[in-house]
Amino acid sequence: MRNYMMRMSALTFCLGLASMVLAQEQSAPQTLVKIDDFEITNLHFALFASQTGRNPKDAQGQISLLNELVNNFMVANSKQGRELANDPEVEAALEVARARLVAQAFVRTQLDAAPVDEAQLRALYDAEYASAGKEFKARHILLENEEDAKAVIVELDGGADFATLASNRSTGPSKSVGGDLGWFEADQMVSEFSEATIQLADGSYSKTPVKTRFGWHVILREESRELSPPDFETVKPELEKQIQQQKIAEAIGTIRENTRIEVQEPDQPTADKKE
Repeated sequence: MRNYMMRMSALTFCLGLASMVLAQEQSAPQTLVKIDDFEITNLHFALFASQTGRNPKDAQGQISLLNELVNNFMVANSKQGRELANDPEVEAALEVARARLVAQAFVRTQLDAAPVDEAQLRALYDAEYASAGKEFKARHILLENEEDAKAVIVELDGGADFATLASNRSTGPSKSVGGDLGWFEADQMVSEFSEATIQLADGSYSKTPVKTRFGWHVILREESRELSPPDFETVKPELEKQIQQQKIAEAIGTIRENTRIEVQEPDQPTADKKE
């Protein structure tokens, strides 16, 4: 009889489930099933459906999902379930789950309390893209040592063709295309290479070898061009995410400043004594 009544209540609930669970505003959670003195509400059901990734539209599917939720609470609230909750591993798992849920709720409330507005987005856009940046087209000759690099520079000073020297003398993979690196932004190269390229004028080559972790380079900067900033609407989602992450970091930082955190050294195993 009890199971029958539960199924009938669930069926009645299912008739209005779509509007009841999906409604954005609820005056108060509505009780669907009582297990002893514990009440399962439509909020429990909606969260369970979301967490399991199931959202049945038919009455039978909703009844099945509700029964599954009832079984979960019934076991958890039973004597055996309460005893299991005291198991160290289960207890730790519950603490982690609770911490994650509370932290996620904290993030949501912080973002809801201070939504990102257009002015903030525009200010960050201007700061990030005020300088459009520059691209460079360059060739290089990679040598194993500084002496070989200096010898190549002497040949260039004497009128040798850079691409030909790169094909004949470079040890890098770009030798097959005369040392051509194509177009690149400065941050795409290792810092020493980028800095040397920036210092050059278009059409000029480095007069002293440039050392990186790959070896010694002689660089020819062929061309350069200004980069156009991306469209505001294109980068708007990324800018909004960046501002949100900063807000959350600041909020968490404030909590951290008022929290004592102590890293504990793990217990060291005691070596067995030898007789």
